Amino acid sequence: MTQKEFKDAAESKEVLLVEDNKTTQILMSSLLKKKGYSVTVASHGYEALEILQKSEHIQFVLSDWVMPKMDGVQLCQALKSTDYNRYIFFVLLSAKDDNDSIVSGINAGADDFVAKNTAIDELDARIRAGFRNLNLHNELLKKNQALDNAYATIRQDLDAAGDFIRQLLPTKVEFNNVLMNYTSIPSAQIGGDILGYFELDEQHIGFYLLDVSGHGVSSALLSFSVQQTLSIASGPNSVVYKQSSSGKVIRRTDEVVAKLNNIYSQDDSNPLYFTMVYAVLNQATGQLDYCIAGHPPIVWYQHETQSTEFLGEDNFVVGMFDFADYKQKSVTLGPSDEVWIYTDGITEARFEGEFYTEERLKERIQHHAATDFENKPNAIVSEVREWQKSDVFDDDISMLVCKWVPNQ
Repeated sequence: MTQKEFKDAAESKEVLLVEDNKTTQILMSSLLKKKGYSVTVASHGYEALEILQKSEHIQFVLSDWVMPKMDGVQLCQALKSTDYNRYIFFVLLSAKDDNDSIVSGINAGADDFVAKNTAIDELDARIRAGFRNLNLHNELLKKNQALDNAYATIRQDLDAAGDFIRQLLPTKVEFNNVLMNYTSIPSAQIGGDILGYFELDEQHIGFYLLDVSGHGVSSALLSFSVQQTLSIASGPNSVVYKQSSSGKVIRRTDEVVAKLNNIYSQDDSNPLYFTMVYAVLNQATGQLDYCIAGHPPIVWYQHETQSTEFLGEDNFVVGMFDFADYKQKSVTLGPSDEVWIYTDGITEARFEGEFYTEERLKERIQHHAATDFENKPNAIVSEVREWQKSDVFDDDISMLVCKWVPNQ
């Protein structure tokens, strides 16, 4: 029913009287009309169903129990079926006024039971109470419809926002001496993880992964804001470059994270913070400078020894404390070495109370040394799904791998 039909049903006080005895039908119809009701009459259940099909604004039925073709109990069962197209308030009339009859009527789905010899004032009071119940039901249904429409709009907006966030992910995967690959899977329509990489100059590649606390719209907005901040390549608002007497200079990784912390810890009303890894790789020498801010450690796969190790540093998260201090670390990669950064949605995947763990992830990265590079992140995520025996993750999943391939 439309909102207008709900309103019409609430205000019309329309009653469908179902009674096979003509004398009783005329008498009750006359009495009800004197009480201000609009009355439509039917002689049995099948006729009542036909009338209700044609007159969708009628939602109140006052029906005799014993009738030919279809009696009142059968009519009540049909109207109270989950297959029926609208809510009907059903009052069952009977010449019997015993407990067994009342129980039988209520069990059939009737909303009320009234003996035929009930005084018209009492019947009027029972009908008015029924209309109050009906009006409350219609109002609730109308509000639920409005909520459904609002939720549908929100879902559409979230889908669009999710598509937009995915469009921000990088598409280029090959640079002069560097290969990149990644996977990013939000746990909801939009998530709080974001990753990216870019050429800082002809020699240096910058890359990052961050994980905003919480889930949903607010987390996604913050991750989008940080991504936009990192993308500013010039001017005083750039966090990845600074100006010097010789021109534009690439900032140290710890300076970049400190700048982000200064920006995002200023708003006391914002309870969100984020963890991140920001790294810069020299494509010519293999030197990797990195800063880890409250984030899981980097996994460094070393091709020559076919081994893995963690690269970590105890730094503050970003956006929580304006006094936070950050440290840069450096290593030199060997040819075909890989650097893996990821969010804790992977390592904190659970099965029967057990976490997947960073150690298990490190072992699987080493295990997949010979896997085609473009398939590695997805292969590992598939294994995590199999391990937790579920395709659904409780948290956002992101993983980025950078491979140094000098003179490729």
